[in-house]
Amino acid sequence: MKWLSCIGVLWCFYTSDSYAAEVLQYNVELKQAHYLLTLEMRIAGKRDQVYAILMDFDHTTQLNDHIKLSKLLFSKNNLHTVRMEAEGCVLFFCKRVGQTQLVTEWGNGKITTLTDPDDSDLAYGQTEWQLTAEDDHTRIHYYADYMPNFWVPPVIGPPILKSRLLDEAKKTFIGVERRIKASHAPITPTPH
Repeated sequence: MKWLSCIGVLWCFYTSDSYAAEVLQYNVELKQAHYLLTLEMRIAGKRDQVYAILMDFDHTTQLNDHIKLSKLLFSKNNLHTVRMEAEGCVLFFCKRVGQTQLVTEWGNGKITTLTDPDDSDLAYGQTEWQLTAEDDHTRIHYYADYMPNFWVPPVIGPPILKSRLLDEAKKTFIGVERRIKASHAPITPTPH
């Protein structure tokens, strides 16, 4: 048991030195077949850099290795259509989940997505991102509401899927921070 504590301490030390990403609060719940995630994080990087990376749809796969495809299909002004595919496993059940999203830029650091259920593995999907500048950091308030249109193993599946949603969101935000740190030049999204 002592070695587990040592590994935990070393992991915290390693992650705190690697990235400044900090989870401020989170909540994950399952309500009437909808998986709801609220996450607030602070990451190192200016808001404009974070925003540019999130809007760089053709390079989203660089943020999280479970994102297998991210492609801009259409773009006009502040509206974009994006195809995303992510792969993950709940125990032995693995699935590649695809979704086509309508992405809207509202200004002042707010981005929303709405999933097209006719071209997705989700019966419903909606996210909202609010980015707030805090000196050289960005506070990210992220809300997601997903309703799978595929089989989730009963009893053990929902708690594991809830945990995975949180882990993948955190991993993506750390990927944003990693991309900022790796870049010496200003980050600009792929032209729409």
